[in-house]
Amino acid sequence: MKQKLTSAILAAILAVAIVAAPSSGQAQSSAQGASGVSVLGSVLLSILHVPLKLVTCVGTQATAAVAYTATYGVAGHYDGGTNGKDIGETARRSCTGDWIISPRQVQQDYGS
Repeated sequence: MKQKLTSAILAAILAVAIVAAPSSGQAQSSAQGASGVSVLGSVLLSILHVPLKLVTCVGTQATAAVAYTATYGVAGHYDGGTNGKDIGETARRSCTGDWIISPRQVQQDYGS
């Protein structure tokens, strides 16, 4: 019980330190009008988003490898190509995009 309380306190201190620490990214965000709440939201949502994005990326890559191997040489649905192009495109798109949620995005989605 004591260890859980200590972990929770340390996590809260870390979150406050990250938000309060001056950095070039935060300075740019502040210059663009991002509030402390959107910066905190960015940190918290990014902590949740990165592991989910990683699992999605790795899982899609593994599934794509199996699908590509299983359908190797099978004609695709477009101009005489194989399914490999579609499978590769799907796998690539699962790993692209923003991995970190910016304060600006939080402000656009949840703020005014």
